[in-house]
Amino acid sequence: MIPFLGYGISFNDLSEHAYSVSEEMIQSNGRINAIGFEKASAMASEPINIETSARKIRADDSADSGREYGVMVDYSLKNPLVRSAQEHEFELLKKGIEHEIATQKGQIQISLKRNWLLYELEQERGSILIQKRDFSHKAYLTGEKKFKAGRLSQMELLRLESEYRTTLQEVAAALMEAEHAQYRLREAAMMKDEIIIDDMEFTFIQSSALDDRLRETPLLKSLDNRLEALDGAIATLRHSTVESVSIGVGVTQEPTQNSVDFRLTIPLAFGSKNENKIAALMSERSALVHLREVSKQKLQLSVAGLVEHLGEREERIKVLRENEKQYETLFAMAQKGYEGGVMGQFEYLATKNAYYDARLHTLELKQSYIQEMAEIEEKIGRIW
Repeated sequence: MIPFLGYGISFNDLSEHAYSVSEEMIQSNGRINAIGFEKASAMASEPINIETSARKIRADDSADSGREYGVMVDYSLKNPLVRSAQEHEFELLKKGIEHEIATQKGQIQISLKRNWLLYELEQERGSILIQKRDFSHKAYLTGEKKFKAGRLSQMELLRLESEYRTTLQEVAAALMEAEHAQYRLREAAMMKDEIIIDDMEFTFIQSSALDDRLRETPLLKSLDNRLEALDGAIATLRHSTVESVSIGVGVTQEPTQNSVDFRLTIPLAFGSKNENKIAALMSERSALVHLREVSKQKLQLSVAGLVEHLGEREERIKVLRENEKQYETLFAMAQKGYEGGVMGQFEYLATKNAYYDARLHTLELKQSYIQEMAEIEEKIGRIW
């Protein structure tokens, strides 16, 4: 068995470690900060513009000739409705990134849970196979003594040796799988020591809360966020008929007079340009509404089928556990018969191996349960 040289850690603490070193989450967190700066830039006031002019005037009367100079300060005021709609768009964009981060956290936890449960399972498998190996080794040593005493044929001795060598390979394979699962845990959290989660163990899932979990799936939440983003873009376009108003104040100096000038510029977006943009977004929105409904139905069918399969696996695992107890009782009886001389060695060995194989068969079904449970969790975006 791989020795427990690491230290115990809670599942939440391990998850936090994995979050901090996740490439996807590092990028998403950077994007959140960038959105803040982008919003500040978009909402900042427009710079003041200074417009100057100069020209030479030639009049019939030389007294009216000379140069004309003008300067005007121009400032743009954004439509408050457009400003509010744009702020809302940035908030929706930020909300979408936050949803991505939550989804990434869910996927990280799903992976950590699966790898930890598989690690525990391979540890248990290794423990059973080590017991089987030790038993086979003991049987081989006993057979070797009997062979030297002339009470066992060479063919029977080779059979015992072959079985012992097979158990050596089985133990090595199980421990290697356990190491692989442990390495995946260490890589996810970037830890060098062995990881031992002290507050998580294998349990069967309860399907009673399935509907609530389906409503919070990342796929449907993502589509909801996209619908809100489209609604925000449509609102911005509807308010942008007059996006901003430009006000200018200046002075003009002429050879014969000086004047104070005022200017008001109102850009209008009347016409088909904005209407076509809104129509395009509305078309995309209708497609998203349809996509969400179809995705929801497919998700319900898929997850419901997987949960039903898990229920069947759970019942089979419980039956196999009962079978283990029967094989254990049978082995105890066989051991007494062997020690009393009323049962042969190979019959006794077959009974013992049947007990080990029953335990290993339960673990195989348990492994399938863990993999299918992880598949469900990936669909709903969180651990059960």
